[in-house]
Amino acid sequence: MLVSGVKYALVICGWLCLSVPAWAQYPLGDAWYTNPLGFEPVKLHTANGFLVPALAVGVSLLVSRQDSALVRGPWVYHSVSASYGYKYPYTGVYQLATGFLFPLRRWLSVGVEGIPLYAADDYNRVVGFGVRPLARFYPIASSTFKLYFESGGGLIRFRKEFPAPNTFDSRNGLKGNGITQYGLGAEWYPSDRFGLSVSAFHLHISNGDREGVTRNPSHDSNGVGVGVLIRLGGSPGLGAGK
Repeated sequence: MLVSGVKYALVICGWLCLSVPAWAQYPLGDAWYTNPLGFEPVKLHTANGFLVPALAVGVSLLVSRQDSALVRGPWVYHSVSASYGYKYPYTGVYQLATGFLFPLRRWLSVGVEGIPLYAADDYNRVVGFGVRPLARFYPIASSTFKLYFESGGGLIRFRKEFPAPNTFDSRNGLKGNGITQYGLGAEWYPSDRFGLSVSAFHLHISNGDREGVTRNPSHDSNGVGVGVLIRLGGSPGLGAGK
């Protein structure tokens, strides 16, 4: 069922999505199917990937009532994911994320994750580590199954400059970058203290033109991930899946 509180969270995103036509507003080389929420003015692959959900969370908490039966966690999760760039040199990015989720409503959780990351292609072989705050909105939430939309953004530091120059782009990136990720996922809870998750997402890495566009080649990819969730506290029967 569509939880009424989600309407407040999504009304902002819905207004942004509908306020301007989506065609002809994507970054060069992107299309609606490679970066579904990359059009103006939403642009969730940019810093908006953090700002828009943060605004939606704030408004939602102000206009919705607390659920006294909800155990607020925290939940710890571990996930592994792989994404592949749709622009040359088609970089593969592999992430191992560990994070914490804090349920604020039955239809909303916020969290933060640490991300060891490895990026590889014909020009790049580099390791990085990032931290990413995030929010998950659950339009469908039952005791055993949840469907969610997730968005968040943070910072990542690579051991070498990323991305490196290639045949078609002579620009060289920086060691310090921003990382944003948004997508859809599902959680299944076989018990009140354990869950499994799957997700599909869009990943963007860039430095926001911190030293000018000539030092910001950026990276975009789409991928999938799987994970496990373990509840650290609270009374049995009132977990995040309830």
